[in-house]
Amino acid sequence: MSSRSLVRAAVYAALYAALTLAPGLNALAYGQVQFRVAEALLVFACFDPAAVLGLAVGTAAGNLGSPMMPVDVPVGAALTLVSAVLMHAVGPHVPALAVPVAVNAFGVAGMLALILGLPYWASVVWVGIGEAAVLWTLGLVLLLVVRRNRELFGLPRPAS
Repeated sequence: MSSRSLVRAAVYAALYAALTLAPGLNALAYGQVQFRVAEALLVFACFDPAAVLGLAVGTAAGNLGSPMMPVDVPVGAALTLVSAVLMHAVGPHVPALAVPVAVNAFGVAGMLALILGLPYWASVVWVGIGEAAVLWTLGLVLLLVVRRNRELFGLPRPAS
């Protein structure tokens, strides 16, 4: 990984953690019903390989504020890593937004069921709704803006 990619990964990590831990936003970031604004940043995984690792690290840092911290840090980071890798494979296309919705709905619901004893299928629904709300609003807008203005974000145009 080049030093430029490493710096970009660190920026993604810092942004994700800050948007998760920020007062006000942190109240919505954990639990069965969550609207984690930082999840919109997953869009960058569609464009930039540095975002894949950076967002996973940012999730681990952001989950330090979780009530389920000992489990949420590694599991949450792993779920983000899976989502980001798959989104990178799909590329900057609208269907990529469905990836973290599915991964987190089923993955976070499993963690909530095992750790907090919450009903699995209800958690799948609630986590999925929160994830979809963020990705199909903020994430969609960000995807469209970045796709049209890659240079503004320091992302090169793909080779033709």
